Amino acid sequence: MTPPSGSLIRNGLVYDGLGGPPQRFDVRVADGTITEIGPNLLSHGEELIEADGLIVAPGLIDLHTHVFSGIGLYSVDPVDAGLKTGVTSMLDTGTAGSLTYRNFERFIISQAAEDIYALLNISMIGAIQGHPDFPPFMGDLNDGRHADVPSAVACIKSHPQHLVGVKVRLTSGLANFDEKNEWAGFDGVFAAAEQTGLPCMIHHAASRIPTRRVLATLRAADTYTHLYHPHDDHGFDEYGAPLDAMWEARERGVLFDVGHGSGAFAWRVAEPACQEHGFWPDAISTDIHQFNKAGPVIDLPTTMSKFLYLGMPLEKIIQATTSVPAAAMRKQHTLGSLQVGRPADIVLMKRQRGEFPLVDAEKQTRIAPERLISIAVCKRGRWTNCHPAKCDAAMSVPT
Repeated sequence: MTPPSGSLIRNGLVYDGLGGPPQRFDVRVADGTITEIGPNLLSHGEELIEADGLIVAPGLIDLHTHVFSGIGLYSVDPVDAGLKTGVTSMLDTGTAGSLTYRNFERFIISQAAEDIYALLNISMIGAIQGHPDFPPFMGDLNDGRHADVPSAVACIKSHPQHLVGVKVRLTSGLANFDEKNEWAGFDGVFAAAEQTGLPCMIHHAASRIPTRRVLATLRAADTYTHLYHPHDDHGFDEYGAPLDAMWEARERGVLFDVGHGSGAFAWRVAEPACQEHGFWPDAISTDIHQFNKAGPVIDLPTTMSKFLYLGMPLEKIIQATTSVPAAAMRKQHTLGSLQVGRPADIVLMKRQRGEFPLVDAEKQTRIAPERLISIAVCKRGRWTNCHPAKCDAAMSVPT
């Protein structure tokens, strides 16, 4: 699509991002702003975009990405996780620490077509190493001194425009299998969050810090990511039911995020948690990086499709990838919902029917009868075509 000065999206099924049911509405865009939403709008000579059979929703927000490309092992370029997948805004979760963040903002965030915000890793070095296939295996907290609270606080205060919180990765292997290093990160992330008045996100899997301690310490608006990871210290009992501490944390306002990743989403955990016990995620995110871009993550619509397969209502899936992550980043006044007067941040999606293999972190596959794909996005008034993820042609019977 070429970027028009104005456009009228007609006959789409409009999801406002706030969790309400869809409505058959038109959406008018002028000068990069949503100017009118309603049925049967008259054309004012704008470019007409026929959306019959399509979903019209706020631009998708991925609450868990690694896009500090050019540093370390993990990050992908924002372009590979962004507009071409339907994602118009994203949160980088701790790729950068206080020693590296300045260059992330200078060279990546400032140049991206997407809006990128970040959580600062409590580790000064950030998440640049720590994959077991790339020796030496050294993680963010290989030395507990990396969890330096004063430097994190100073960095956040110096870069308030894009830094919206603090992150820690609590995995024993990322802390040199030394419990005191993990505790340095755990204590440090909450200290930095308190001193800056910002929320934090906790990655907790295969850790020596007890799960119940983590859940009890999380505050309202903090995020527990990797919700359905397959390690023994996830938040569910042997029957798949959430621990009482999970319900208590949710009651306090803690957010639960998918953070799929290459090792943090297992069907055997998610299926009973969601389908039998109703513990659905608040936010659906990818944790996209170099080791899962080709699979099992692929992109955010693929991750969303897994929850469509599990039975989550589509309006809630869209809410979990629009208004909820916007609020988690404290950007709900500009992002995450379709409203008159808001910036034209819009995605057109399709609910495609066929037979689609959906693979988890344990290489277990479910064959879904439908999936979500992104068709086009409008960001700052400019339309861009998306590139839906490919699947096995022998299994795909799209309609």
